[in-house]
Amino acid sequence: MERFQDRHHVWLRSREQGLYLHADLADGSSVYLHPYRATARAAWAVHVLHHFDGRMLMLHSAANGRYLAATTSPWAATAARFGLGGGNRVTLRDLDRLPMFAAGWFPIVSASGDVLLGHASDRFLRAIDRGDGNGVTVEVSDSRRPNTPWVVEAIPPIESIPRLPHLVGIGHIARAIRFVRAERASTDGTFPHVAWACFEFTGRSLFNLRTELARRLNFAVVSDVIMCVRAGLFGRLTPLITDLPPNNVTMEIIVVTAGTIDANELRFPNVGAV
Repeated sequence: MERFQDRHHVWLRSREQGLYLHADLADGSSVYLHPYRATARAAWAVHVLHHFDGRMLMLHSAANGRYLAATTSPWAATAARFGLGGGNRVTLRDLDRLPMFAAGWFPIVSASGDVLLGHASDRFLRAIDRGDGNGVTVEVSDSRRPNTPWVVEAIPPIESIPRLPHLVGIGHIARAIRFVRAERASTDGTFPHVAWACFEFTGRSLFNLRTELARRLNFAVVSDVIMCVRAGLFGRLTPLITDLPPNNVTMEIIVVTAGTIDANELRFPNVGAV
């Protein structure tokens, strides 16, 4: 577990494929493999749960806050491998209860120093070369197909709040309209409705959304607005650092004020680090 420090960020790279595990922001619920790592989609925040006499690893995406999980059905792993659905799919889920074993992982360090990610269902996270980047599943250990080792790469933090991304260009997706529900957290680390707002927002620009939230939630200084999401009742706050996903799904946003207790506990991954 020493490779996974609580609240820190990591990249997960398949030793066999040389590709990084990414969260899919388009649908918000799937993962895929990609060679590019300098993006929030490839960054995973560590959430260590102390459960009974042990510890369980959970990982949530730095892009949308949702937790890396897998189905726990007894279906054959070949169902997922051949894209038949069901089976042992790896997904992104909200953390609605604790413990939630579907999102539980147990790292095992191999002799080479790489990590095997065991799932709570007694299966292992595996990267499969299917040619479309979507070959991520959990499978039972098999002597004919050794478990996929993962290289865990630590992501250093950014010491200050990062600048928001540049405005996205005008286009069909950029004009998408979504419903936003936002609440402003109090300055003492709790979540009473100090202020809240519900409104329609057009576009994907995080910069524009911050300006709109500052106006609606009565912020005197726009840069004091830190936009966060929380995946489920027990999910940790995840600061938004990339533009909104290309869909019109309703967003639940918790706004944290810079300089408060919650703001000081947030970590921002330096995904551009060499």
